[in-house]
Amino acid sequence: LSLSGTLPDDLTGAYLRNGTNRQFTESRSRLHMFNGAGMLHQVQFKEGRAWYSNTYVRTPRFAHEQEAGKELYPEFGDIAGNGKKGLARIISNLMEQRFGLVPKMDSVKNASATTAIQCHHGKLYALQETAYPFALQVRFEDGLLVLSGEGEFDGLGGVLTGPFTAHPKIDPDTGDWHSFSTELKSGSVSYSVLSKGELTFYQEIDQAKPSSAFVHDGFLTDHCAVFPDLSLRFDAGQSFKEHASAFYYDSDYMMRFGVLHRQEGSDATVRWFDADMHGHIWHTVNGWEEVDADGATELVLVAPVFTSYPSNVPIHSPQEPHAHLYKFRFNLDSGALVDKRCLLQHFYERPSINTDWLGKQTRYAYLLDEEGSGGIMGSGVLKYDLLSEQAIASFDYGEYRGGEALFVPRDNAVEEDDGYLLELLTSDKDSALLVLDAKTMTEIARLTLPQRVPYGVHGCWLNSEQLQSLQA
Repeated sequence: LSLSGTLPDDLTGAYLRNGTNRQFTESRSRLHMFNGAGMLHQVQFKEGRAWYSNTYVRTPRFAHEQEAGKELYPEFGDIAGNGKKGLARIISNLMEQRFGLVPKMDSVKNASATTAIQCHHGKLYALQETAYPFALQVRFEDGLLVLSGEGEFDGLGGVLTGPFTAHPKIDPDTGDWHSFSTELKSGSVSYSVLSKGELTFYQEIDQAKPSSAFVHDGFLTDHCAVFPDLSLRFDAGQSFKEHASAFYYDSDYMMRFGVLHRQEGSDATVRWFDADMHGHIWHTVNGWEEVDADGATELVLVAPVFTSYPSNVPIHSPQEPHAHLYKFRFNLDSGALVDKRCLLQHFYERPSINTDWLGKQTRYAYLLDEEGSGGIMGSGVLKYDLLSEQAIASFDYGEYRGGEALFVPRDNAVEEDDGYLLELLTSDKDSALLVLDAKTMTEIARLTLPQRVPYGVHGCWLNSEQLQSLQA
């Protein structure tokens, strides 16, 4: 890649980002940002140089449609906002599968694995919360990671029986994945722990009808695993009614947080902490525990909260309402809400932190500015101090739009903000990878990609140790 600026000597590893990229020009589905096949974009850094590559995530669904040369299965846009037409398409497709007109797909494998990508115990997974994790095949050439997109859905030793997650909370001390997942048909929510390649804990912890539409993200603290129960609900029958969608926002359903004590293991039961407001959360910033002046332990949770959400789920579009950054404090023993405050009225979403501080008191959050972009992805990133509750500095993307400013720690870093922000930027004409100094919020380098790439969101950073684990 051509380079503007200078790449830091210690920036050695691979940046990976997942996202949707449609295979076909024509589509029978209502258009939506969640439609399409998964595509991985990869930029590798080594000795001051960088290389780019991409590949589709070649799930069975992708392979069937590639062979047919057309779209075979319904897309997310058929479920969200396409009303009776969308539901008719879903039912028709199930009949086509039953009678062999299109290849039959298991519901937990009929996915494009488009949302995120993460590494665990020598395996690289493309993730989507409606399916099993998709384990990618990897190989190395001249010391560089090569991805073909080939792989298989992984039931994690046969223990996993339902959908997994797009956002595992990764314990920085153990590397364990703590995950919440929801099964829309049954309305069940499950909690799992993936440790050293094995699903050591997997248990249903809640069930509700109508179900929570998404348990997209959660919190992990020293002693607790926490998931939000939200006002955006799922009911397939609503497709025939006023919402014309299986998703709908119920302002009478008050948001709450389900809290599990990690040390209780299989005996853990959910304790509900009421947030005293309705709302929807896509992404969390962080959560931690504090001891107050009286010696009581408080649970602190920080996340952008939407206080309304259209039934057509218009994420990454001008129709999406604004989220505002909230900080909640609960007494961990009683569950009582101690304090709730809106920190920022401006529309910031898709936060990033130094994940070495996950579950601990965090000072810095890096927030994507979606208000300045008119709702289409992010127009810049704000560095925000969660302790003093003040903005520190921001960086404007100019004509470009970004999806997530991913924090990468500097080698041997001691301070929380000692590192870099990596962001894959796209304009109407081209794309680039931006490297910012996370401490000063200034540009260090910019890499011009060989072609424009689609908008996308979630990525990960593989350091030298993680790359080495993939070769084992």
